[in-house]
Amino acid sequence: MPSRRRRGNPIIDLWSRKELLDVYLRGDPVCVNVEINQRCGGGSKYCYASPVDAALGGNAERSLSLEKFEEILGLKKLGVQVVYLYGGDQLLHLGFKSMVFRAIDEGFHVVMPLSGLIPRPDALWLADAFRVAKSRDIEVFAGIHIDTLDPAIYAEINRDPATLHAKLDGLQALLAAGFPPDHVFGCPTITRQTAGAIIPLMDWFYAKGVKHVATIVFKPVGLSPVDAAVFEPSLSQVKSIFYHRAKVEGKHMLAVGSSDGRYACQGHVAITAAGDVVPCLFLRGMAAGNIYTGDVVRIVKKSKDASLLRRKVKGACASCRFKLYCCGCRANAYLYLGDIDAADPKCFFNKSAPERCLQGTTSPER
Repeated sequence: MPSRRRRGNPIIDLWSRKELLDVYLRGDPVCVNVEINQRCGGGSKYCYASPVDAALGGNAERSLSLEKFEEILGLKKLGVQVVYLYGGDQLLHLGFKSMVFRAIDEGFHVVMPLSGLIPRPDALWLADAFRVAKSRDIEVFAGIHIDTLDPAIYAEINRDPATLHAKLDGLQALLAAGFPPDHVFGCPTITRQTAGAIIPLMDWFYAKGVKHVATIVFKPVGLSPVDAAVFEPSLSQVKSIFYHRAKVEGKHMLAVGSSDGRYACQGHVAITAAGDVVPCLFLRGMAAGNIYTGDVVRIVKKSKDASLLRRKVKGACASCRFKLYCCGCRANAYLYLGDIDAADPKCFFNKSAPERCLQGTTSPER
């Protein structure tokens, strides 16, 4: 982000800590995004995670072991100080609690974008993890994946409409357990169907004391182009949502367009549940190695330029006035255009970006 001064937005302020900035500025990874499993009961139709009732095989059986997770924490040698724990639904992983407390014990800040399906017993230990971390000046954040509060829209994009209320109950359980709202973040996905309902959702999160909503532009992973076109949001839809976030969280948020910014793209590495070391969990076919057949520290160190997406971007991203802070979303460029170095086609600062990239049978825009 352009400013390093604290703004009262803890998950954004985390990245302005000097010890993190020092690692990023010397060119080493600051954060590792670890996908611990791929099973989820959330039911989103656009997601590549496997439903909980899927037959064993394929994604359904992919689950990172605690032993391998502990090896991943060895990336601290390279400067990594933040661990993102992704799923699937992480709470379905029997070792998830142990992973969280292990990361805290090793001095890592922990970020968990959860499905939102949080039973009360899990809410209690998550709140306890926050308290333990806070006593050590370590940050712990929990994300809640809700795409809309509108039951009709939710039913349109979800295999199990009942999970909406379960997610609302999960958030309430987390807050009631003592997990502070300013360390909770919303993480809705912007699709064609949900786009018109996300601004009210964001305001609902803010009214609960949430300081940040990590809006994610739909990525066409695991779907055919025709099926993905059903969910692709328009550029105008994306723009309205990110401008609303900037209105609430501060106009500095616009310096990274609709992406997570250069700090994230060039400061994070990712590891899939299958053990592949990739630049981004959306760039799953670009593995530099696998932690089941090689040493994770050596793989990341050897592939640092590729894993940290140090690339020469083209077009509007190369000439953007915010290029110091942002290089555009490389996953958007690759998944929508087939060119990882192209200008981000889902950034509203890109004047050459189309309203939509995919063609197919689509549902009405909301």
